Amino acid sequence: MPKYQGELDGLCGPYAVANAFELCGIEDTQATFEAACRSLPAGRWPRTLWEGTSFRDLKRMIRRCRNELPDAAGVRARYPFEKKPPRSNDEYWKAFDRLFDENPNICCMIIGLTRPSYHWIVASRDSQKRIVFSDTDPHKPFARKNRASLFAGSDVTP
Repeated sequence: MPKYQGELDGLCGPYAVANAFELCGIEDTQATFEAACRSLPAGRWPRTLWEGTSFRDLKRMIRRCRNELPDAAGVRARYPFEKKPPRSNDEYWKAFDRLFDENPNICCMIIGLTRPSYHWIVASRDSQKRIVFSDTDPHKPFARKNRASLFAGSDVTP
């Protein structure tokens, strides 16, 4: 069976950044991906390929893309869970919905999953306010996924 991104490498972070910037109207996904990869510290290569990227890496990738890519300076990035992360999966999804409901200009979010495995994925809303996930699976790059199958909150219970 052919392999796809995520089975053998940990590059879901740069892919998520490229997918998010594309949803924000920055169409050159190759340039976005390359800028995101260039933002990672040289001492981390090639370990990043199998270890993946952190939240700090994700912020670094987004900053580099906003600074280097034409038209990307207008892409606004916020980190609403950085200082006070949700304590449970349920709390996470309630806050996620609230952010979209209160901010109609949000076009997407990059979220970090912890289950079924660690993974960065892009989430957006369609016209019916359903979540659409943009992922790196070549067979289903855009899919409505069951929230119950994804765990985005901390393992800490209240």
